[in-house]
Amino acid sequence: MGVCYLSDLDGSGATYLDEDPALYEDGPSERRLSSHPTFGGGRVWQDFGAKTEDRRIRVRTDYMTQATLDAFRAKFEQTGKVWKWSDHRGNAYQVVFAVLNPERIQANAAYRVEMVLHVVGVLS
Repeated sequence: MGVCYLSDLDGSGATYLDEDPALYEDGPSERRLSSHPTFGGGRVWQDFGAKTEDRRIRVRTDYMTQATLDAFRAKFEQTGKVWKWSDHRGNAYQVVFAVLNPERIQANAAYRVEMVLHVVGVLS
């Protein structure tokens, strides 16, 4: 069993990855900015900066059992829910579960799974 898990904010109902992630990206957030054309060929830029809470965490595991996938899918299907994500680096975040993309591994009753979590708060 891996050390990364998704749970309720109080830590109950944790679902652990079957193994540590093969890919784990939790890099810096993208800047919130936009540009708009103006009359005369000019451009106005709006820059709202980058906040930790704007980050996305991308996780891929190369092995997940059907039971674990079912548990993650049940969490994914809940709308408007904020979860606690605890990773193998000792970080904990409040996240919204944005993407769950399972791919069955050939000749095996397991899956390669990619998940994307949107960070809405940092717990530690």
